[in-house]
Amino acid sequence: MSSSENLQDLHRQQKLYWDQMFELKVAASYIRQYRDHLGTWVTGLGILKAVASSAGIAAWVIWKQYAFVWGAIIAASQLVDALKDVFPFAKKHKSASALAMTLDNLFIDVQLEWEYIFSGKYSDEEMMKRLHQLRKLQLDAEKNNFPDGLATREILLDRAKQDAAEYLENTYGVY
Repeated sequence: MSSSENLQDLHRQQKLYWDQMFELKVAASYIRQYRDHLGTWVTGLGILKAVASSAGIAAWVIWKQYAFVWGAIIAASQLVDALKDVFPFAKKHKSASALAMTLDNLFIDVQLEWEYIFSGKYSDEEMMKRLHQLRKLQLDAEKNNFPDGLATREILLDRAKQDAAEYLENTYGVY
């Protein structure tokens, strides 16, 4: 069941906040998966660069007469180093890591706030202000870490939606 079907009896402002909380959880899950995906590339390119550099030096020591071999290996290492600017995996990985931590921290705060909202301790005006603040904080975090935006990978987004729905179902009994 969707959040709309399960939460129809909630007040409009509560439902809007719940839906935003779900979107935040999706975003947090998505960016963690994206970070992990980039981490694989960062690690792979680092290993390739280290192996190429070490192998180039070893080849030069062992086979001085085959200068073209060690030269090609060193050139491959230089190519990998140059590609880090064309395909900035490390920079995006760092940005994704920072955004993941920010969104996770924000979600922890939102869960506490949700308890107050759900229990009716906030007026409609207070809920609207808190929803507005939540949206701004999430947008600011995304702008600060990915000022040029971030292309969506559908497979990661689908997994993130599933993870968020499972989490909210397990934690609150509804999604």
